[in-house]
Amino acid sequence: NPGAATYAQDLDITMVGTNDAGTSVTAKIENLTGGSNVTANQVYIESAIEGISFKGGNYKSQNGAGLMQATSAVTNQMEVAFDAAGIAGVTVGQASGDGNATVDASLTVAGVDLNVQNASNSNRYVSASATVGGLEVNAERQVTTTGTNTAGSVGATIGGVNATVVMVDVNDTAGITQDDGILGDITNAVNGKDVTGVVVSTATTVGLVTGKYIDKNDATTLVGELTRGVWTLGHSKTENVDGVTTAKINVTF
Repeated sequence: NPGAATYAQDLDITMVGTNDAGTSVTAKIENLTGGSNVTANQVYIESAIEGISFKGGNYKSQNGAGLMQATSAVTNQMEVAFDAAGIAGVTVGQASGDGNATVDASLTVAGVDLNVQNASNSNRYVSASATVGGLEVNAERQVTTTGTNTAGSVGATIGGVNATVVMVDVNDTAGITQDDGILGDITNAVNGKDVTGVVVSTATTVGLVTGKYIDKNDATTLVGELTRGVWTLGHSKTENVDGVTTAKINVTF
């Protein structure tokens, strides 16, 4: 007897309308379940004129590439982006009702893509990415009044096998919000601890096989997954905790 099973489902819908001038309006309806009310979670407009891009409305934001933080909550905000001398891009944004503006800057130095978000604030979020000798390298860092969070990943493909090593040094748990990243949910990480892991995947005749080794809060988790078509079958086991078997159907159209 495997015990009681838990079933869940959700549907995300994105609708985009664009006029002849290139201005677009996007509406996103997220996490719909059977019998739920239909509500547009994100609605925003994007436009550009004379090299200046504009985005405004209710939408989510993202710090870095997602190693430490998930997307933020939907916020009524706007941002203006443009290129500046010596800098690949500058974005100035402001949330509705907030008297302070944020400034993001991105540039490329010696093959390294750098991005500084909320640059004028002491808790600015810095991320970098580069390809070095066939290795995909990513790094993220944020200094807060509580402590410094740092994350990095190194990935490579060798003989058809994709492998990525990840490390997150946690010193301010408030800045660790990623609940569905490459290492799964790390929001319960403990201050002063590292979250580390290895993710390996390869294509086989039966589908994409993925294995994960995760060390978090002094406990290890092993994850195995098989993705074939729209199906993903998986099993995970954490030390001193019962294993969990899952079956997911992912449909994109």
